[in-house]
Amino acid sequence: MEHSYQEVLAHGAFLAMGEELPSCPEAEASLRCLMRGNAQYLEHRHNPSELSDLIRLTTAHEGQHPYAAVLCCADSRVPAEHIFGAGIGDLFVIRNAGNVLSPAALGSLEYAAAHLHVPLILIMGHRGCGAVVAALQKHRESGALGDLIAEVTLGIGHAHDPRQAERNNLRRSLEGLGGSALLRDLADRGKLGFAGAVYDIRSGAVELLLNEE
Repeated sequence: MEHSYQEVLAHGAFLAMGEELPSCPEAEASLRCLMRGNAQYLEHRHNPSELSDLIRLTTAHEGQHPYAAVLCCADSRVPAEHIFGAGIGDLFVIRNAGNVLSPAALGSLEYAAAHLHVPLILIMGHRGCGAVVAALQKHRESGALGDLIAEVTLGIGHAHDPRQAERNNLRRSLEGLGGSALLRDLADRGKLGFAGAVYDIRSGAVELLLNEE
């Protein structure tokens, strides 16, 4: 990639915590592993990870040790494990429409960071997000769906271009991580890093979020 993973993590930290954070080599290694998996996915169009009885039994008896937590959209075209070439026990994935940082999503990420010791939190939006389109078109819905669209509407801000709206919504979720004292403490101690990304549902490529975008 043209830009270093350190730049991606630095931008993610600034969005999430509003300040420069100590470097986290483990977060960089996790991000590198994610992107290596995406490169393999683009090349082979299948998931090469092991999905055997052995790995199921091993993780059942020895527990899970994911190397990253991913908050992404529930869209059926955004299968995080396949996108990153990951297998059983590799990723701790939270999904909801619009990759919104709801209280449940934030609590899940806190669990992943504090109890499973993941060194990286990646928040990933995607091209053609239906929740973003609904917010842009000012759809009126009742109940919980209406509440979700309202959250995404806050996320997209004043954007009118769908691509910019997707990025704005992604940034808002990243910024919301700063409301967690637990995540902030881990980040301040160099044990946790943050990154943002956008998935292209046409090409299958993951584009990491950088400062100039």
